Amino acid sequence: MLIILITLDCVRKSHFNEDYAPQFFKNREEWVSFENAFSQSQNTLSSHFTMFTSNYLMEHKVYSNFSPKKLPPHSFDRHLRNKGFETKAICGVSFLANLLGNQIGEKDAGFDFEGYSIYRKLLRKFSKERRCAYQVFKRGMRFLSKSKSRDIFLWLHLFDAHMPYFSPDKFRNFKIKKSEKSVKEQIDEKGWFSPYFKEYEKQLDLSYFPQCYKSAISYIDDEMNNFFMFLKNKNIFDESLIFVTADHGECLLGDHNIYCAHKKLFDDTINIPLFVKFPQKKFSGEKVFEIVEHLDIAPTVVSKIGLEEENFRGQDLFKFLNGKGKNKEFSFSEHVDNFMQSIRNDKYIYSEVVENVPNKWGMKMEDAKLFTRNGSEVKDKNIESIMKVKMDELIKEIQSSSKKEEDSLYSDKKIEEQLKSLGYL
Repeated sequence: MLIILITLDCVRKSHFNEDYAPQFFKNREEWVSFENAFSQSQNTLSSHFTMFTSNYLMEHKVYSNFSPKKLPPHSFDRHLRNKGFETKAICGVSFLANLLGNQIGEKDAGFDFEGYSIYRKLLRKFSKERRCAYQVFKRGMRFLSKSKSRDIFLWLHLFDAHMPYFSPDKFRNFKIKKSEKSVKEQIDEKGWFSPYFKEYEKQLDLSYFPQCYKSAISYIDDEMNNFFMFLKNKNIFDESLIFVTADHGECLLGDHNIYCAHKKLFDDTINIPLFVKFPQKKFSGEKVFEIVEHLDIAPTVVSKIGLEEENFRGQDLFKFLNGKGKNKEFSFSEHVDNFMQSIRNDKYIYSEVVENVPNKWGMKMEDAKLFTRNGSEVKDKNIESIMKVKMDELIKEIQSSSKKEEDSLYSDKKIEEQLKSLGYL
């Protein structure tokens, strides 16, 4: 059996659509579309840990990209290897490969900058911290072509829609507007938050990078379509279990006073695309509007090898579609560095800053705590109180049943350097 997880870094649900991902949506009837899917965090490493462990952040304790942790024994990749699966990860960025991808499969040689051989010295000198979608999918196709295993799990991570948003020129079909001021100066004048990127020194209109973001999604879509055609030509697409999702979304042109970054816990960053292609076209073409979460990926994977895991928080989406699951009333998410917590249902978002945790980014924060799903403030103390109580009850339940934190994987200054080059510091 072939199981594939494709994660699109920073791709918000509102922008993964027919306009920016036409190739995927041309074949949308092959997939189950989950319209109300949510991430448990707006942070890359945290979200991926949740996908593999089906645990909340307060359980797996990965609250930032500086959290080098071992995956616990109940992570779904461990279950697959125990059942004889060959597992492989191909990440689009170095820090994720080093912190998580290398735990899934063999060490990613393309991001292995350690050592003193001539090869390693040249790799450090000429390699970049990122690889584009073409390179990720090419490596994936090469792996599948060479593997002699009958049962395979492959994780492909795409980083092109992360600032500064990469795509070849042919996808950038928009007019570039200049400005008398640099992007950084314009961001500062508006009081928006964004990590620093050297590209912000350019004198461009603020619309430039959000346009690049859309182009990056179109580029990913094109390369992903080529990958799916490869699977179909090898006659392994129909029998495969494939997930397409994002780790989190992205605020773009000043959404909630954020520019081209993933901060706060509104739907811009937490409502993510989630499409599943089940073997033998099961449920293909269906649209599901009930709440589902990243927590549900791991249970769905292990169910295909006949397992249930008591440490998983989510539920098997296959059983859910068969009417044997339960409808979730709320979804709970946490912010990087345990700065914020939120809960949402089909209408509202309740979001609050965790007491005594500093706003180290200097972001402008909303005075309100209750919002509609589109981020508009709601002045209704009764609904706000209900949402607050529900969140506190859920947190109490999680904390009462959480297991001891796993040991640290390692501490590496190289990770800090990689993150700094990517704008995380």
